[in-house]
Amino acid sequence: MLVERIRVLVFSLALVLGGCGWDGGPLIEGDIGTVVDDTAELSVKVKKALRNSPETATSQIKVTTVSSDSVKLSGFVSNSAIMNEAERVASQVSGVRFVVNSLIVR
Repeated sequence: MLVERIRVLVFSLALVLGGCGWDGGPLIEGDIGTVVDDTAELSVKVKKALRNSPETATSQIKVTTVSSDSVKLSGFVSNSAIMNEAERVASQVSGVRFVVNSLIVR
């Protein structure tokens, strides 16, 4: 029984540690900076678009890049029309395919 438990533990550990490896190809100098720059650029473009929209310009909306083509909107807005407009504006920014709308109306 103890041997079987150890065998299961070793097998599980091998699976977990095997999943921790990098399989995205060789990491080339500049890859990390490029990813950070691209995601930061997407957030900046969405923030700029929100500031340029009369409906969302004065709202305190936080924009976070979730992935290379997804952003998350969070914070508080005064009504659902502003919440919907913020999502619409963000979704029309070049490079944005998905918008996670976590805005709260209060």
